[in-house]
Amino acid sequence: MTRADYGRIADSYDRARPLSERNVELWLSLIQRLLPSGNAKLLDLGCGTGRFALPIASRLQVQVTGADSSEAMLARAREKDSAGSVRWNCQNAEELTYPSGSFDVVFTSHLLHHMDAPIRVVRECWRVLNAPGVLLVRYGAIEQIVNDVEHVFFPEAVSIDEERTPAVGDVEQWLREVGFLDVESQEVVQQTYASAADRLAAVKARSTSVLTLIPEQAFDEGVRRLAEHINGHPGEPWLLRDGMTLTWGRKPTGFREHGQ
Repeated sequence: MTRADYGRIADSYDRARPLSERNVELWLSLIQRLLPSGNAKLLDLGCGTGRFALPIASRLQVQVTGADSSEAMLARAREKDSAGSVRWNCQNAEELTYPSGSFDVVFTSHLLHHMDAPIRVVRECWRVLNAPGVLLVRYGAIEQIVNDVEHVFFPEAVSIDEERTPAVGDVEQWLREVGFLDVESQEVVQQTYASAADRLAAVKARSTSVLTLIPEQAFDEGVRRLAEHINGHPGEPWLLRDGMTLTWGRKPTGFREHGQ
């Protein structure tokens, strides 16, 4: 699989991928509804620069560990965590070093499509979860993203993401195959950008990882087409919004890992 280089993206990641206060509250409300009672331990797997790990730690009163494979992204996260509210670790999501049953919740955001074997990641999430525990997967499913700005104006991105990006049914099947019960999904439409100009600026910064993987000429042509469209339709709501999915499942009580 062709991978985006998050070491290169780290410097501009937060600036190019805005997460407004409104959207922070939106996602935290969804996460909170699914949290187990008590002082939960949560793993933000693929935490990047800590965009979710930090507000989860400060507002939901859970013990948060942020794990990512990119040291550059983790360095940005640590810079923002002046209070030391999150434990930050460099980890390979397919081979986590945490003991079995270490967490009550595992949360991932836009992670699985970057992995060669996403079901191995789901299995590792299962392993490190207590029983009962919950896995929360936030992502843009292929059926949602093929009609977004970054794919309509950059058609070269479509074939890349059709190969690597799961459908909602795929993610639900992975969770059920590993053993999760009560698997459900919810579609969420968020307003990511305040204006069409903001989205154009984000696209120019290659805010979506797939834009770092297409040829330079195709990227330049897509930017030109998008800028022309925005000039003619500056208030079009579609330019501001993104559709995403939250899929979750619970590890049943009474389950014992092999060898325990």
